[in-house]
Amino acid sequence: MKRIEAIIRPHKRAAVLAALAKQGITNLTVIETLGLVRQISHSRIYEPASPDKETQTGLIPKNLLLLFVEDSQVQPIVDLIQSIAMTGETGDGKIAVSQLEELIRIQPKAKPPEPD
Repeated sequence: MKRIEAIIRPHKRAAVLAALAKQGITNLTVIETLGLVRQISHSRIYEPASPDKETQTGLIPKNLLLLFVEDSQVQPIVDLIQSIAMTGETGDGKIAVSQLEELIRIQPKAKPPEPD
């Protein structure tokens, strides 16, 4: 299994999620976050304690998508995210793929059948 982490622009989230759902990928986590970036052309720059206030901290909103997928799904998912999230400007995001040693689900174990 692989872990895919994709950092994308917030306004691209809905389109990326819709495209992933169309491909049957619905098990993922979305984290709204702030990133310290070198985007000098970005018009809204936020401070963590006050997202309404424009500052010069260099922190801007991003979304982090986290997916755990089978090896065969990696390239199609990466290609899909990249094609939809790309605007052609600096700051479109990043995609990281890493090997996953083990994935443990937090869920109740199946109960054994009741004896007759």
